[in-house]
Parts: sequence; C-alpha cells; structure tokens
Amino acid sequence: MADRAFTVVVCGAVPCSPPETIGDLLLPRLAEVVRRTPHGVLVRGGCLLGAPRCLFQGRSEAFRDSGTYLAVQPCDTDRRPCGKAIRVGPVLARDDAEAVASWLADGDLDADRLTPRLRPARL
Repeated sequence: MADRAFTVVVCGAVPCSPPETIGDLLLPRLAEVVRRTPHGVLVRGGCLLGAPRCLFQGRSEAFRDSGTYLAVQPCDTDRRPCGKAIRVGPVLARDDAEAVASWLADGDLDADRLTPRLRPARL
C-alpha cells in the first residue's frame, strides 16, 4: 500500500451510477482501499459529467447503463492538489471496480496505467 495522498470523487448521480453498480461493486472496494491508505479520502458527489441526462434524474431509465465516473485528485499530505485531477470511467462491472481499486492501492496515479477504456478523453 502506497502512502500517496489522493482524493477520489465518485459520481453518485442515479442515471450514470445505478445503486447496484455503485453500492455493490464500486464503493465497497474504494472504501477498503481508502481505509488502508493513510492519506486517502473518498467522496461521493453528484454528476461529474455535467450531462443533461443528470438534470432529468428519475424521469428516464434510458441512460442507466452509462456507468460510474470518478475523479482522482493526487495531493500532498496537507491535502493540497498536486497536478491535474485524473478522470476515470465508466466503471461498468466488477472487473472495472477491481482495476480502479488496484490502481489506487498501488499509489502510482498515472492515468496511463489504467485500462484504456477507463481513461475517458473528457468528463
């Protein structure tokens, strides 16, 4: 386990993060990693995409397969950001959740070490 500090923000908007994905797959794995990391912080927030579909939360089931997005901000031990936030996602399945958790646990927060599908061009 690396001592690298980071904050990971997980999109909790229902259209992109259905409860079964975020609650059963992703959050437990991320929480486990953060608990074992002296300077890790886990935040569950709203939409990270600024997507119009998030404005219509609960009105449509059409976008429920979009997957969960995250933003990881490397920082120093005083919580000051170090570099740019790293965009991750979409997390669609257990393998994706495991890949993200392993990447965070390793502590080398280089986006190029993520599976290409988990490195979106933009959020």
